[in-house]
Amino acid sequence: RVQKIGIRKIMLKPQRKITRKEIKRDPFLETMDKLEYNFEKNKKTYLNFAVIIVLVVFATNFLLNKQTQKEFDSNSALGIALVAYDNSDYENAKFQFETITAEFPNTNSASISNYYLGKIAYDNYEFNMSESYLNKYLNDYEIKILIPGTIKILSDIAFRNNKIKDAIKVLDEGIKLNLETSTKIEFELLKALILFKSGDKKSTQKILDNVLSKKSLSPNLKKIGEELLGMM
Repeated sequence: RVQKIGIRKIMLKPQRKITRKEIKRDPFLETMDKLEYNFEKNKKTYLNFAVIIVLVVFATNFLLNKQTQKEFDSNSALGIALVAYDNSDYENAKFQFETITAEFPNTNSASISNYYLGKIAYDNYEFNMSESYLNKYLNDYEIKILIPGTIKILSDIAFRNNKIKDAIKVLDEGIKLNLETSTKIEFELLKALILFKSGDKKSTQKILDNVLSKKSLSPNLKKIGEELLGMM
């Protein structure tokens, strides 16, 4: 019985607490402790950072969705304007293009609208207005297919205003652009025509000799060059 009581006392005696120093440290546990301590210490900072990230993602998605909707609406409006233009309903087309540039600035549709507004003004002999619209198109174009027409119109307007140097300069700037070789040759031939009409036959001859010496010259461009040469 004495032996049983002794065992019971031993069992009821509280266990001595083992300190951390007495436990062999596990590198992984130590790392986790440090991370936990660091997180607790900087919890507010991490939380603020997380909130900022969420807000940035939300704002980005909102703006992208808004821009996508803007492009969609502007493209729809442009389609209506182009139908009116193709049907020769120029007054209605002009109104539609003007509305697009006002309501949807900084879009491809607005850029294209500036070209067509310039073309309509040019056909109506409103050259100053045409220049203004076409230069706006050149400053922010995305659609390259309209560049050749723009360069030709601007050069012709300058020539009509007896600004020969400006007409040549516009064509030279067009030649520097990243366009098809055939388009650049067209600009060269236009330069030759302008120089011929202005009386500079020497420069005209030089351009034509250079153009007609090209082996990859298309039959159509070769014919134009030979006709200019015949005029010489």
